[in-house]
Amino acid sequence: MSVRMSHDGIDQEIEVAEISVPQYERSGWKVVDGQPGKDTAAAKGRRRAEEGN
Repeated sequence: MSVRMSHDGIDQEIEVAEISVPQYERSGWKVVDGQPGKDTAAAKGRRRAEEGN
């Protein structure tokens, strides 16, 4: 799953993999409350491959 993040010095929000949030937070990025990101097609395909479907 991806997570939407914002930074005080940047007007545009970004979407990052949930596992990457700690690294971005150390750089001043913050999770945008109430606005989860979308699962990307690549992430969904990767999950299916891992599950053997």
